[in-house]
Amino acid sequence: MRAGTLYGVSVGPGDPELMTVKAVRVIREADVVALPDAGGTELTAASIAGGLLQGKERLLCPTPMSRDRDAVRAAHEATADQICALLDGGKAVAYLCLGDISLYSSFSYVCDVVRGRGYATQVVPGVTSLSAAAATLGVAHNGVYSSI
Repeated sequence: MRAGTLYGVSVGPGDPELMTVKAVRVIREADVVALPDAGGTELTAASIAGGLLQGKERLLCPTPMSRDRDAVRAAHEATADQICALLDGGKAVAYLCLGDISLYSSFSYVCDVVRGRGYATQVVPGVTSLSAAAATLGVAHNGVYSSI
């Protein structure tokens, strides 16, 4: 059996309508949705993706917000172990993150471990909170206010 692929999927800054078409497609096609869990009661990425997760197998990925580098590294390794087991079974795994997955995302650490073990990974970029805030405020990137 061919190993699956790990997708890092950006779900945007909070408004489900700001998810990219590719993000929606990858989530729909994924066998498993991995969700970072910082220990709170709400999984924000899951709430943004909403109905796209209906009927999907979910993998909660402990993501400690700690200065203890060993604990954080151990959590990333444990998550990578679980994801690699799914990939070995030929499953496609979509790891959801807020905003754009390339900016300050827990995915990058897990991805490095999974990729280092020889598995296929892909990143699905998204709308950043910076762009969404500028659009909401009607501020163009050159600093000129628009009439939005």
